[in-house]
Amino acid sequence: MKPCITANKYRIAATVLVLGLWWGMSKLYSPLVVPPIHMVAAKVVEILRSAKLWAEIGKTLVRLASGLGIGIWIGCLAGLFGGMLRPVRELVQPVLGIIQVVPPISWLILAIIWFGFNGRASIFIVVMAVVPTMFICISDGIAAIDRKLMEMGAVFGFAVWKKLRYILIPSVAPYFISGLKIAVGMACKTVVMGEVLTTTSGIGGQIMTARLNIEPETVIAWTVIMVGIYYAAVLAGKLVRHAAVLVKKTSHRRMRTERNKLVCWM
Repeated sequence: MKPCITANKYRIAATVLVLGLWWGMSKLYSPLVVPPIHMVAAKVVEILRSAKLWAEIGKTLVRLASGLGIGIWIGCLAGLFGGMLRPVRELVQPVLGIIQVVPPISWLILAIIWFGFNGRASIFIVVMAVVPTMFICISDGIAAIDRKLMEMGAVFGFAVWKKLRYILIPSVAPYFISGLKIAVGMACKTVVMGEVLTTTSGIGGQIMTARLNIEPETVIAWTVIMVGIYYAAVLAGKLVRHAAVLVKKTSHRRMRTERNKLVCWM
């Protein structure tokens, strides 16, 4: 409990520090350079009250979810085979390493050439950002599984689905959650960047429109909303992580039950 309280104190202190710096800079510079906090807050409220602007948020969320879904599926599938089969890992890892270091703007330019000026380019660069991260986390998680657990499962005659449920998934879950947290942050940044340069819709499109109209308070307001979306996703991830911990504890209890049954039978 105490570490959680301490962490919350630091978060509150960091928030107060950022707001204090923002307030001080807004007093030193013109609103066109650093808009005051109340102007940004009013713009955020205006956006959240507008059904039309909620539709723009929805477009970004659809692109974000699509890119994340495709990227996570490909990354996890490749990571699964990479973790279980060393030749596959040695073959795929260098390719994904190259993909990981290519600047997102390079992928975006290629996406514009391939898909045109539409939302598909944003989805593409999200996928390219997410796949390497999920591959590394999942393959490392599988490689780190205690082989004694697998041997124990074989001794107890576990079917494939039991090994997946009681050994593989609980062991890999922490790696998956860590990779997902990184992937969501990268996806939030890349999807908006893609929208800014390829379409007039979504949060990125609204940011570009505000830039053309010289409305810095609107740019910051949309940025605040995107940050809020990210932290909502992080909160959802924490709930999933707690669920994974419960699953792991349940699996360990059931494994002990199976072992006790086997001992009694012998």
